[in-house]
Amino acid sequence: MNNFIKNVLLLIVILLLSYLLGIYFGSVYDNLTPGMLGDTAWIGVTSAWQSLIGIPFAYIFFTIIIFKLFGSGNTNKWIEWLLVPPFLFFAAGDLKHIYLPVVLALIAYGIAVLFQKIFKFNPRT
Repeated sequence: MNNFIKNVLLLIVILLLSYLLGIYFGSVYDNLTPGMLGDTAWIGVTSAWQSLIGIPFAYIFFTIIIFKLFGSGNTNKWIEWLLVPPFLFFAAGDLKHIYLPVVLALIAYGIAVLFQKIFKFNPRT
C-alpha cells in the first residue's frame, strides 16, 4: 500500500508540473508545426492554445522521467497505464503528428536512463 500512495503522490506532482510547464511544451509544438495553432482562435490568443496543447506533452515527458527515477513497485506498468490517455488524445486528434509524442517519450526515457547511470541512482534497491 505504501508503494501505491507514493506513486499517487508522484502522479499529483506530474499533473502540477504538466499544468505549470505546459505552455513551454506547447510553444515548442507550435515551432515544430507552424500554422497549426493559428494566430487567434475561439479560446483567445495563441498562448492559451500553446498551454492547452502543451499539457499532454508535458504529462508524457514528466510521467516517464519521474516514474523511472522515483517510482515504486512495478513502474513500467504504471507508466504504460498512465500514458494511455494522452496517446488516445493525440490519436483522436492529429494523426499526422503522432510521431511527436512518441519521440518525446523516447527522449524522456533516454534522459531518465542517463540520469540513473550518471548518478548511480536506483531508489528501488
